[in-house]
Amino acid sequence: MYSTRTNSFEGQPMMRMRRFATAVLVTAFGFGGSLAGTPIAAASPQAGCQYKVVWPTAGVYENPNPNSAVVKTKYAGDIVGAATCEGASYNEYGYVLVATDAAADGRGWMREGAVVAL
Repeated sequence: MYSTRTNSFEGQPMMRMRRFATAVLVTAFGFGGSLAGTPIAAASPQAGCQYKVVWPTAGVYENPNPNSAVVKTKYAGDIVGAATCEGASYNEYGYVLVATDAAADGRGWMREGAVVAL
């Protein structure tokens, strides 16, 4: 029926091994759960073009030319961009399209030298 033989010497290491394995699994599942909870959108590429402003201050123009009205000012480190990647030039100046509510049509233009692509 039941074994009358008890061997506590062999049983004790096995119990420690089970506790260790349980602790390892709990830790692994804990990390796995936190990794699985990250948003997928952060890993997928964004549509359109994104830029980082590198000049201390940079104007957002209504139209892609230096004589156009400045509708907004951006500062170094700001992230700007638009859903489409468009560019324009006026004489020797190059411009990139950025989205802004400050422009009448929602489209603003910034000098190429003021930003770097992300």
